[in-house]
Formats: sequence, structure tokens, C-alpha cells
Amino acid sequence: MYLTGSEQTALRGVFALLAQDHAEREIREQLGRALLELLHADQFASFVWNPQAGRFDARVAIHMDPANLDRYDAWHQHHDPITFELQSRRHATRVTEVMPQRELMRTPFFNDFLSRDGLHWGMNLHAFDGERALGDLRIWRRRGRGDFGVHETGLLDLIEPAFVGALQRAQR
Repeated sequence: MYLTGSEQTALRGVFALLAQDHAEREIREQLGRALLELLHADQFASFVWNPQAGRFDARVAIHMDPANLDRYDAWHQHHDPITFELQSRRHATRVTEVMPQRELMRTPFFNDFLSRDGLHWGMNLHAFDGERALGDLRIWRRRGRGDFGVHETGLLDLIEPAFVGALQRAQR
């Protein structure tokens, strides 16, 4: 994998952040800001799957409308056509790998939730400790920025073990 100078600098910052001891929410929020820069993305969200409640909780979001995210909490997460498939992958996955963009754009999930904040091209990484969900990273770009590619999913997969370790330390 070839890294530009700015990617090397950003990646160093990501690994330095994940090597420090922070609270779980702080890890996800600070990592989100760093990933927006590294991946040339526009929006970020992170949740933790709560199997007892059957929902995604502990929301962290950057450049997204809190009222729109409240609608996600209340309704859209229960009618989400992509996230559970992305979660099952256990590695960085572009949304277009689980649903073609044209098909996604015809769903209420896209039109009533994603598009309201300009989320068009997405990529997720769901971190696990065995079968226990630790947290996820949902990174989005606006329409004109273009979809993520193999390079960006590779960068996110490279970060995943350090992300898992940071969350495990925070939970202990």
C-alpha cells in the first residue's frame, strides 16, 4: 500500500491517539475527526450495538444534524437496509459493496435520513471482541466527492486492531 506524505502523517496521528488511554466515547469522537481528514470524508457517526435493547446506542456524530440523528435513533435504525449487512462483514466495507448506490437511493432510509445530511457514499467498520460489538465507524462523503475505494478500506482495516485494543482498554 502506497501512502502519501499527508496520509502517513494522519495515520501516525491515528495510531498515537489509539495508543493513549481515553474514555470509550472520546476514542470514537477523536478517531472520527482524524478519519475525516485521513479519508477525505465529510461526515462521521459511531454507535455501539446494544444486544439487550436491540438497538445502536452511545451515538457520536460529526457534521450531522442532531435532530436527524434522533430520527435515526427512533425509527430509521429499525428500518436500515445496509448496516446489519455491513456489521456482519467484520472488516471495512463500502456501502456500495452491500447495496448498489442506485438501489440505496430509492430507499426511504436514503431519502428520509441519509440525504438530509448529505451522506451519499459510505463506508463502515464494526469492531468486535469475539462476538461482542465494541463500536463502529461510519464514514460518509457528499455526492460530488466520489465513492471510497480499496485504498480507503485498506487504511481502515489497518487501523482496526488498534481501534479494538483502545476500546478494550477503555472498557476495562
